[in-house]
Amino acid sequence: MADNTKQTDLNIAASKPQPNECPARHKMCDDKSKAVINMTREAFDKMMFAICPRPAESGGLLLGQVGSQDVSDFFFDAGGNVTGVSYSPDYLTLNKKMKEEWIPAGLDMKGIVHSHPGNLDILTHEDLVYIRRLLIANPDMPMFVAPIIIPPEFRMRVMVVFRDNPDSAVEARINFF
Repeated sequence: MADNTKQTDLNIAASKPQPNECPARHKMCDDKSKAVINMTREAFDKMMFAICPRPAESGGLLLGQVGSQDVSDFFFDAGGNVTGVSYSPDYLTLNKKMKEEWIPAGLDMKGIVHSHPGNLDILTHEDLVYIRRLLIANPDMPMFVAPIIIPPEFRMRVMVVFRDNPDSAVEARINFF
């Protein structure tokens, strides 16, 4: 993800309803070295089949029920700026859909997934800077889910960035539900 200072961040905090307390299965485990993301198989498949055939740095938005950390849907960002070495989300379209469609349907952002070239399966410094900006803009997010897809290998490495340590990513595992 690119840190494009000319763009306005995907800022949906003002339009989000306050989340309710989550059931225990939706919370991340206390030991952040063993982070678990609950995700539907449908969201996973949608992500992989939308991003893997495309050039590196393609991406999209991870969505789930307000008040939950679960990822239950994926939206491919066809309007994002993809250069092969950077991905900048189409924040205008994503903000509009968030306000007009997803929030009214009880969904909000859980993170962003994008692909990297070669076999680079870690978040870059630029990715972490952008994620930090999104965490600041969305104070109700305790963490940001940021998987990296490696298209030639049809592989995903799930990373999360916690609000209390936005300068580093933690590897997570997926629990399908």
